[in-house]
Amino acid sequence: MLKAVELSKSYNGTVALDSLNLNIEPGEIYCLLGANGAGKTTTINLFLNFVEH
Repeated sequence: MLKAVELSKSYNGTVALDSLNLNIEPGEIYCLLGANGAGKTTTINLFLNFVEH
C-alpha cells in the first residue's frame, strides 16, 4: 500500500505540492498525469525519499 496524507513540498517558498491525499491499495495501478509544474516528479521523489519533506 502507498499512502500520502496532506503531503506538501515547497522549494524556496514556491509550492510544488500542496496537501496531496492519496491511497493506493495493493494490486491497484495509478498514473500521475498533469501539466508541466503540476508536482508529478516532486511526488515521486518524495515517495522514494530522494528529497526531504
